[in-house]
Amino acid sequence: MTLLLVVVGLLLLLLSLAGVAFGVFMALDGRNREQGVFFAVWWVPAVAASLGIVFRDGVTFTIGAVCFVVAGAALALEYRTSKPRARSRRTGSAGANKKRPPSEKTKRALQTGTEQLLEAPRRWFSERARK
Repeated sequence: MTLLLVVVGLLLLLLSLAGVAFGVFMALDGRNREQGVFFAVWWVPAVAASLGIVFRDGVTFTIGAVCFVVAGAALALEYRTSKPRARSRRTGSAGANKKRPPSEKTKRALQTGTEQLLEAPRRWFSERARK
């Protein structure tokens, strides 16, 4: 019976370490960083619970299992709140990639803004050249 518990504990330990490694791998990607961190942190109590099985320590197993369930609930709640909102049906995605050319008013505003930005360095260089 003891050997069976050790084997089951080691299998659960390998599974939970794989979960932590997968979460770290997800966290390395910029798009999935938060989800990956939550996933990796979620599996850390599973490592503790599986070590509780391997070492035949009931307290470690119980605390690890309870923390795993609580972390899983937190992960599920965070996932539900971080989902991107669905787009409205009125805005079609077919024309979303097409850009309209800027209007004349926009072109003039950009040109005057650029001129104003470049005016200060011109004045500074002209004053330095006079000295």
